[in-house]
Amino acid sequence: MGRPAVVQDDVWPRPSLRKRWFKNTIVCEDEGWSLTYSGSTWRIDRYDYRENGRLMTFGGEGASKQMDIFLTPDLSWEDAPTQSIDEETRRVILRRITAALQWAGFSVGFFELIEE
Repeated sequence: MGRPAVVQDDVWPRPSLRKRWFKNTIVCEDEGWSLTYSGSTWRIDRYDYRENGRLMTFGGEGASKQMDIFLTPDLSWEDAPTQSIDEETRRVILRRITAALQWAGFSVGFFELIEE
């Protein structure tokens, strides 16, 4: 099914981030991306990463100070679900998500979903 979440090391230096008023959206205007997180159903949270008009959605679970995000082997943009992103783009996106959530005060773990 999967393997345990791997808690990410602190990202430093962090990009220049800000949080939108009354929303769980963290924005990096300098680099043109944002992350929105919310609890959408019982015990499953939703994480929306946006960059240059594109969207990538993740599921996961959030606790008091820990956010675990589920990753599929082939990450893709919502507008091109059959086209996987390359490893370098994946690394950048996951680093940005980690930085944003750490900036907001959370520990971040990625949970790799593996089909058996």
